[in-house]
Amino acid sequence: MFTSEDQTIYPIAAALSADGSLTIAGSDPQKLARDFGTPLYLYDGQTVRSNIQTLQQLLKDHYPSEGAVAYASKAYFSQRFAAKLAQQQDIEVDVVSLAELKVALKAGFSPKQIHLHGNNKSAEEIRTAIDLNIHALVIDSLDELAFVEQIAAEKNKRVRIWLRITPDIRVATHPHIETSAASSKFGLHVITGEAEQVIRAALASPYFELTGLHCHLGSQLYDPIPYAIAIERLYTLASECGYEPQEISPGGGWGVRYTKNDPLTDPLDWIRTISQTIQQQCERTGFQLPKIVLEPGRWLAARAGVAIYQIGSQKRMPDGTRILAVDGGMSDNPRHALYQAAYSAVILNKPNAKNLVPTTVVGKFCESGDVLIAQIDLPEAERGDLLLIPASGAYQLSMASNYNLAPRPVVLWLEPDGQFELLQRRENPEENSWWC
Repeated sequence: MFTSEDQTIYPIAAALSADGSLTIAGSDPQKLARDFGTPLYLYDGQTVRSNIQTLQQLLKDHYPSEGAVAYASKAYFSQRFAAKLAQQQDIEVDVVSLAELKVALKAGFSPKQIHLHGNNKSAEEIRTAIDLNIHALVIDSLDELAFVEQIAAEKNKRVRIWLRITPDIRVATHPHIETSAASSKFGLHVITGEAEQVIRAALASPYFELTGLHCHLGSQLYDPIPYAIAIERLYTLASECGYEPQEISPGGGWGVRYTKNDPLTDPLDWIRTISQTIQQQCERTGFQLPKIVLEPGRWLAARAGVAIYQIGSQKRMPDGTRILAVDGGMSDNPRHALYQAAYSAVILNKPNAKNLVPTTVVGKFCESGDVLIAQIDLPEAERGDLLLIPASGAYQLSMASNYNLAPRPVVLWLEPDGQFELLQRRENPEENSWWC
């Protein structure tokens, strides 16, 4: 049952109607599920806008120089979703593939708003970024620096670059979403000396304009202290190399709530720590304040999205646990299979049910790991009931697959007073098959 306690997990525009049923931005999720079928994903436009504005305002309030928010498109991206973001004032975008770059351009982002990341960029991706003169091509290794320099020399062009620095620190999150440890595949490691070597090489090259340093610690972080440590290491490294960065990006990764057991954190702690640490480091080194670029993906999109499934078969396990199977699963949300992610849920057509049963929610796919929720108490259910899982807006659809030839689901964008817009049609594998 949805209660006021759940408001930090559900979209901002989620509310209870007079009969106790859940609405989002004035729309009835049950009606949308009947009209568009399930699985169905809904994004609340008010939540996306509010989250962007919150971070932008915190930067203005706590940092005395320039700051920017860049959406990490890997959280979820489609052309129409990107177009909604492009309508927001002064937002930039972090892309990691040629397709994401092209979608961003078609959606209305200018090249000066785009940062291209990735640990193994193709020649085509690099050439396109150089030709477009994007805001920053983010170098991930010594090998990549040489490769980009070769392409830039062929084109006789000077390229704006950032360097992705791996500060070699551990953070408290799942190992699969930790990106800053000494074992990380990403970035230029400080402890090996590679980071210093690449800074000096970039500064010496006539083909590079080294405008900034970047790092990303991982996802679902609730403690701002690792950000301070990472920034201190970036400035120590830069100072030793005699390099003054114009831009600093501490990445994204600030945590969101998926269940009431997750911490309730304020992004104020995150932004204030980053701002204060950069100011302290600039005072220490004598550098000018740089532009701060935040790269949140999950924090902007997760809470805005909900997933709706239809319940099918159910059974009892030997230990008494009830298994509820739904018509989606790991093909549209692999997060539990990958990270043992936890979720909350409600049965939409039983808003006032009180008899709760220990339940495991599973998908319909031929894998034992096809689990959406490992343990949750839910009301008694029947075939055809609708299950809604909140905080489904990030790293679900973007990692979706056609396993068992399942079509990717319909996605709608919701606005107040029951207005909605189609972001993504349901795939038809028979029409869009890749085999010959």
